[in-house]
Amino acid sequence: RPTNSRFTSPAILLLAQEQYQQALVQAQQGIAAEEGNPQHYFIAGQAHLGLNNVDEALRMFERAEQIYPAYELEIEPVREQAWAVAFNEGVNAYNDGDMEIATTAWQRANRIYPLRSEAFLNLAVIHTQQAEYDEAIQAYRQGLASLEGEPATRALTEEEIEEREESRGLMLVNLAQLLNFTEQYAEAEQLYRQQLEASPNNVEIQSNLAVAIARQGRAAEAQTIYNRLLGDSNLGGTDLFNVGVALFQGENYEQSAEAFRRYTQIQPNSRDGWYNYANALYAQNSWGPLVEVATRLVALDPLNENSALILARAHREAGQNQRALQALQANEAHPVHIEDLEFRPAPQRAVVRGRVAGARAAPGTPVQLRFTFFGEDGATVGTQTVTVTAPAQGQSTTFEAIHEGAQQAVTYRYELVR
Repeated sequence: RPTNSRFTSPAILLLAQEQYQQALVQAQQGIAAEEGNPQHYFIAGQAHLGLNNVDEALRMFERAEQIYPAYELEIEPVREQAWAVAFNEGVNAYNDGDMEIATTAWQRANRIYPLRSEAFLNLAVIHTQQAEYDEAIQAYRQGLASLEGEPATRALTEEEIEEREESRGLMLVNLAQLLNFTEQYAEAEQLYRQQLEASPNNVEIQSNLAVAIARQGRAAEAQTIYNRLLGDSNLGGTDLFNVGVALFQGENYEQSAEAFRRYTQIQPNSRDGWYNYANALYAQNSWGPLVEVATRLVALDPLNENSALILARAHREAGQNQRALQALQANEAHPVHIEDLEFRPAPQRAVVRGRVAGARAAPGTPVQLRFTFFGEDGATVGTQTVTVTAPAQGQSTTFEAIHEGAQQAVTYRYELVR
């Protein structure tokens, strides 16, 4: 059993004062004098945690529990508290844009206390952003494994149980998408089927399952799923959009275009809807219909060079050379170009992120963009005017437009104010 010694009291005081090196010296002297006293190892473990010597800390804790198994009841809360410190360090670094420190902090948090999934999830996001897909997949798998365990010292609250289920669902979705993206289709299919057991009517999961099936050479089976989904006349806008994306990923461009056609009828002002519709037609060399679709796209996405080039190509392939030239000239006259648009909708907060690239405007010129956000029924739910500073040609910078409010935004468009 743990017993006090002439080393434990000063060591505990030093821990409270965050003098971890001195506390460690006291604990090590205690171990040398009385190696069978588990309290010395417990104190040494805490000191090592304070010094960020995670592996040594875990070794000390393990030895303390070997001598006195009931020490788990005291060690686990210490480890979870240290996890929180490391996790928050990672959050602060991430918010400051320091991905290296954030990654190191979250990796340390996971070693300290592997029964929390948040750091695994955050690491997976960073690895995905940096195109480190194998590492992201591993982080998601480790995060899911962490949710299989429970604390030994307390019962989870209902709120914690709900949060863990939400995390599990999110990680399953993201892991399956990464497996699909990295061509691990059989495993992706298993995860999608697992998700469908919990949400059998989820259109997005069904669409992604069809992609995984098609990529394994079972085209007829995948087509049956697509036909069933597109045959549902009651599909809402979000579901149609997800089906269209999945069909495009599966290189079924004709049905993808049909899904986006129906989507743009529901959301006639959706920049992303028309952009995907145009790309599905482009992939088919369907130039006649593309002229009309790309014309609408440029009205909603006026500063995007890719959109302008799609329109110019459609005009040229349709034999409308003068209009193709006009589209190119209009693009060259823009003060700036908008690139890499990404829309992230969420309840009460939607964000558009992108890059503004230098074009005709002199560097430093202020350029105003007005973003309009739309709800599920296609009605306007808000606007935001963003002022960006024109970069020099060949350079770019990031921007974001945010909609916040009770009315959720599901799509957007933008226009040049001046």
